Amino acid sequence: MTEDTVFKHLQSTLKSEHALPVQSCRVSMPVQRPWGRPYRLVEWTTVAHGDVPSHRCIVPAESTEADIARAVASHVPGRLYTSEAS
Repeated sequence: MTEDTVFKHLQSTLKSEHALPVQSCRVSMPVQRPWGRPYRLVEWTTVAHGDVPSHRCIVPAESTEADIARAVASHVPGRLYTSEAS
């Protein structure tokens, strides 16, 4: 699986469903935990004004490029943790 293929699937998915501007996407090699199924870490950046620098999610290691693109497109940001004091 290559990041370029995931990025192409992501761009076509987002064009047809969303207006989310994804700038880059990285997919890790499969990671085997001491328990449970192996997974991949997906990290992407957007060009939205005032947005956080990057988003992350995990997907099962056997996910296809299209599955990963759908996971990124359907991502709902959670809590934002920063090191700055409010």
